Amino acid sequence: MCDNDGRVTGIKEASHPVLSSPATLTYDLPKINVPPGQKGATMAFDQEKMVSLMREILQENYLTLAVKAYSLEEDLSRGECLMRFQLAQREENPVEVEGQGVGTIDALFNGLRQHLAHDYPSLSSIAFSQFAIQGLLNSADARESSKAWAEATVGIINSEGREFVFQARQPSVSRAGIEATVKAAEYFVNSERTYVRLHEILEHYRSEGRTDLVEKYTDLMTQVVQNTSYSEVVERIRAQLKG
Repeated sequence: MCDNDGRVTGIKEASHPVLSSPATLTYDLPKINVPPGQKGATMAFDQEKMVSLMREILQENYLTLAVKAYSLEEDLSRGECLMRFQLAQREENPVEVEGQGVGTIDALFNGLRQHLAHDYPSLSSIAFSQFAIQGLLNSADARESSKAWAEATVGIINSEGREFVFQARQPSVSRAGIEATVKAAEYFVNSERTYVRLHEILEHYRSEGRTDLVEKYTDLMTQVVQNTSYSEVVERIRAQLKG
């Protein structure tokens, strides 16, 4: 909702996983107590500002994603991985999603993209640019190195060739990689949702002849479009703005 001065009102905080071949591994991703300053996916500062804008614009419609549990089947001789995971959107009951790839993260990414791309077609035009895992070892006690936290870095390139980097720290390698990948998908989903919502607001003020607010929201859309990727929806809106 917007007031007469174009401010978004009624903002709500949005709620913010030696092997034989094939091998089957099943894990649960329980909630854990995390030391202050350790947990969470991080991203570049401008991306953090963009997330704040998305939350302000979308309010309760900001979409949160989370993997609650997963199972993994990996054929080591063929280099193929099948991942089934429970994906929750907001606080809704999770649904089972399946993805295939050359490893856990590739399978997860493909599963997320296939599941969400129907509603958010911009996901079809993003791709991995990098993936890395780093152990955060404590040199003071080498005996505890196997319990070290892991930092996952996921890089995503949009259709314009711009890279977005997401990081997550968790006490397990798999969980860190999963969280960073899910946060990347969440970011692009909400980018597209925000762009569409801003267009609706823009058209509202255009119909009311509020040229001051038309200029304001056109500027916001210019910022957001740099964070989206190609989709028919986004491109159609772009064409309308240029026209």
